[in-house]
Amino acid sequence: MKERYDVIVIGAGPAGSTAARRAAENGLDVLLIEKRREIGAPVRCAEATGLDSLKPYIEPDGRWINAHIGWFAVHGTAGRSIRVPPTEPTLVIERKIFDRELAALAAQAGAEVLAGTAAVGLLREDGRIAGAKIRRGDQTREVHSTLVVAADGTESQAARWAGLNTVPALADYYVAAEFLLSRNDGRFDTTECQYHIGASIAPGGYAWVFPKGEHAANVGLVLSADRAAERSAKSYLEEFVGRRFPGAGILAEMAGGIPVTGALKRMTADGLAAVGDAAHQADPLHGGGINLGMIAADLAVQVAVPAIRRGDVSAKALRAYEVAWNERFGRQHDALYRIRKMLATVREDRLNGLIETASKLPLAEMSLGQIMLAVLKDHPSLLLEARGLIASGLILK
Repeated sequence: MKERYDVIVIGAGPAGSTAARRAAENGLDVLLIEKRREIGAPVRCAEATGLDSLKPYIEPDGRWINAHIGWFAVHGTAGRSIRVPPTEPTLVIERKIFDRELAALAAQAGAEVLAGTAAVGLLREDGRIAGAKIRRGDQTREVHSTLVVAADGTESQAARWAGLNTVPALADYYVAAEFLLSRNDGRFDTTECQYHIGASIAPGGYAWVFPKGEHAANVGLVLSADRAAERSAKSYLEEFVGRRFPGAGILAEMAGGIPVTGALKRMTADGLAAVGDAAHQADPLHGGGINLGMIAADLAVQVAVPAIRRGDVSAKALRAYEVAWNERFGRQHDALYRIRKMLATVREDRLNGLIETASKLPLAEMSLGQIMLAVLKDHPSLLLEARGLIASGLILK
């Protein structure tokens, strides 16, 4: 490591590697660090993402594509389900390979990439963030930079050190457990991702089955954290797997969590910008965020490059990044957040009734807003709960 860079990016996930690459492509001197010894591992992700959203950042490659998804299926607990096509072509990917490829692209663009290297604090000069204290092996160094990009995931320390409010309410945090399953008694449908909903399956959350080939799948479950004190996500997942996939082999176990708040109100500080999960930019309905983190990183660098060249990386100068994010996703994510909060209060029998109603609709021909209105018309009490969304026009898009 050198003593100074234009940009230090903390975290080499999709958002961090994209930020480092874009900054390097613009001629900036960039350091990308990852605290884990292996970029892309361990995986804490269901590994599904939209293809169209990826294309601006990486060319599709069969080495990291496990499945092409043509349908999302939502299952209730009464035996009924609905199938809808994705809003864009969707992939289930191999994150260990995918993340390394993104980091390699950053290195090829000129960024210095170091795994096994952790930020243990931030440097400050004249009240602004001016670099990071970085530990590599048994050595800790102070490395200066004009800008720090916090891309260190859902438990971001860098964003918190910068004074950003990163602690969500328990009801706005998903606690997750996931198994990589292998079947010997049948095959997974490689064209379909499944969601299973109902309080008896996952209180305040859902279970998922995302194929990684005919004989393997990521099978996981999230609970609202305010429901997790009584029983762990892993115990709910073990029950779900035992019921649906008896005898399946567990090749890997993963655990973690994700804020589902929508993006932070403040994503910048003087000398720092937070991107991806560090900025809570995951989808506030289901928690997915691979493509959203990459888009956010791109938006942040578009603002940061001229700011660095002007010599002004104050929070005020970087605010254009927050504005760009909110213009693109703010309204949509507000609607999705409110839909999740509404669904979290719905009894299981009512959820089954909603699925029963929706199963009779031509879903492939309808928008999300049209589906919701059509379903809620048969459930007046829920229509009343959704009146705010309807009045604002948020679900009519």
